[in-house]
Amino acid sequence: MTPFARLGLAEGADEREVKRAYARELKRCRPDDDPQGFQALNQAYRHCLALAAQRADDEEHDEQAPRDDDAPTNENPPAAPDRSAATMAAVAAPDAPEPLPAPAAPRPQPPASRPPLAFDLNSFLEQLIELATRHLPHVLQRWLREFEPLYSLELKQALRLPVAHALAVCEPPPSHDAIAVAAECFDLDTLDARDERVRHWLAVARDRSERSDAFERLLGPYRNAGATMVDRRLLAELRAPRSWLRRAWIALTPLLPGRLRALLIQLQQVGPQWLHTRLDPDSVGFWLRATDRDRLDPRRVAIAAARVALYYLAGAGLLSLLTGFDSAPLQHAARNIALLFAAWTLAALAGIGLRRLLGWLAQRLDLDPLIALAGLVLLGLAGAALRWPVETLLIAFAAGFLIVCARRSAAPALLCYLAGIFAGGAWLPGPVADTSPAPALVVIAAAAVLPIHDFVLSRRLRVPAAQVRSGVGKLWWTVLGLVGLAAAGLALN
Repeated sequence: MTPFARLGLAEGADEREVKRAYARELKRCRPDDDPQGFQALNQAYRHCLALAAQRADDEEHDEQAPRDDDAPTNENPPAAPDRSAATMAAVAAPDAPEPLPAPAAPRPQPPASRPPLAFDLNSFLEQLIELATRHLPHVLQRWLREFEPLYSLELKQALRLPVAHALAVCEPPPSHDAIAVAAECFDLDTLDARDERVRHWLAVARDRSERSDAFERLLGPYRNAGATMVDRRLLAELRAPRSWLRRAWIALTPLLPGRLRALLIQLQQVGPQWLHTRLDPDSVGFWLRATDRDRLDPRRVAIAAARVALYYLAGAGLLSLLTGFDSAPLQHAARNIALLFAAWTLAALAGIGLRRLLGWLAQRLDLDPLIALAGLVLLGLAGAALRWPVETLLIAFAAGFLIVCARRSAAPALLCYLAGIFAGGAWLPGPVADTSPAPALVVIAAAAVLPIHDFVLSRRLRVPAAQVRSGVGKLWWTVLGLVGLAAAGLALN
């Protein structure tokens, strides 16, 4: 089989036809599937390309050579040679050698390889990113297939790293399908150890593409056809130019600031760099600071003051309307609003202090925040039980059930809590059991069993306490131990 027949071409095919045929056959014979077939195809391609280049050079040389009609004319043409004299001389000297013919003019040989075509890397990458980010993947695939410089394997090999880097840093990130088209065209998924940087940038490009899709999916429910008016207003607050009327409506409506902060936190976890590029940076910064519970930002304080005043006046006005326009609910409104705002400020400061204390304990003592919080609450209840035994007992019951509900396996945790109360009551001596703080202290001790179990098991297994709470752990063994302890206490008493 001739090289032209291997490419499915006629003998007189030009360079353009050879490159197109090679690109077509390359899809059927890939180097990783059939190395020998690919080598034969590459040799046929180079042979046909060299013949086509030589033929093109010959045609160009023939066009530039002077024709007979264009030769300069002379009125006295040179006389024709005297053939009879030459014949007689040859006869007279038969042993004389024949005259050698004049050497022919040297024929220009084509160069060993044609000079490479001019290739603008920046222009190529710009057009590639434009098609990858703003068009469908099949448009990019067709453009790469028809781009003639990419018929050169050397050029495609040299473009692998620039293409992978461009896909990783472009904004917006290309879709996953567009990255797959480029990876297939330039063989970016190779396992060659020398292409570690190519694989790194390709992984970065795919990760950014996935996070970009997740970012837009979070915003999808707020802008589709089924979105409510409230959802559309929240999205408009994050994307459209600032509107103080819309911002005040969101700030004074219950639950809306919390919804907006939850959405911003989710978006920040997925793609923090896009919060200020795809959304309005002024609105994003305002709501992140206004809803931050870890500090008293002036925006948060202003919104709280406005909400306290509005809610109090609305409640007092409704009560006055229900009581026949009685003015008593509206009396001393300014003082009551000030007292409520002061109470909110103290509660906010207490929450900030408690969160910072839990963070400090978790950092210095390597404690889980929930374990640290449970320990602080139970210690405070133990101190309060000496002065307010009945109230502390009720609060301790509620705290114990909250600790139980914080676990994934609620049934064994509840049994452990009840078994702890039973065991504590069984071991109390008679004189101590008759005192008023004793029941509250028993309930507090039973509630402390679960945090102690989580702390000990997390240190023993060297896993986070949250992982212990997500499973059963040793709760069934703890229940059996507490039941046995209660039985022993009843037997002794």
